[in-house]
Amino acid sequence: MIKKIALLIGFTLLLSACSVESVMDQFTKQDQPAEASEAEVPNEDVLSDSADEVAEESPSAPEDDKAPAVNWDPPKSLIPTKLEIPSIGLSAPVEKVGLTETGEMAVTDSFETTGWYEKGYKPGSQGNAVIGGHVDSYEGAAIFYDLQFLSVGDEVVVSDENGEQLVFVVTDMVEYPWDDAPVEEIFGYTTDRSLNLITCTGDYDRDSNNYTQRLVVYTELKEA
Repeated sequence: MIKKIALLIGFTLLLSACSVESVMDQFTKQDQPAEASEAEVPNEDVLSDSADEVAEESPSAPEDDKAPAVNWDPPKSLIPTKLEIPSIGLSAPVEKVGLTETGEMAVTDSFETTGWYEKGYKPGSQGNAVIGGHVDSYEGAAIFYDLQFLSVGDEVVVSDENGEQLVFVVTDMVEYPWDDAPVEEIFGYTTDRSLNLITCTGDYDRDSNNYTQRLVVYTELKEA
């Protein structure tokens, strides 16, 4: 339970603090939302249990020769090292990010790279994999600045170090208030094979050094 709470705090921090210098810049801790304490969050146990359930529930070939054949070929998951979004000309490295020693979500140092939350789900597995990126810096637009121009149906491609690829399709784009994003919906378990891209949006408040909203681009694995 302690591990789950710590991870959930990390998820909340991801969506609760960002500045013009960084989308997810060394977040300031805040009180954990009341509803978050009971929510299920991705961790190694959930991943293991989910894999076991998939194996147990996988359909077998029908005994009746007249019955239609069952094709069961679940897609492979991968550890992303590259992200491409052709419709906006985006091509960027993907780094692994986790939590800092103080329970804050780590960030990428570069404004031209993206960060995959490695303590969550892998792209291609059942669950919500998450990749975050900077929207801008004091010098101008950063890697996820053009995320706002995506449309439903656009493709998002992730690759691993061996060149294996998975293609996801944008299904929705939602802007949430910075302090009221649905953490479980973005990071939690689902039977869908989802990849969510997150960055800041809305107005920039210089007094709080924060953007007013968070943009979440929801995508699902494209059927072969």
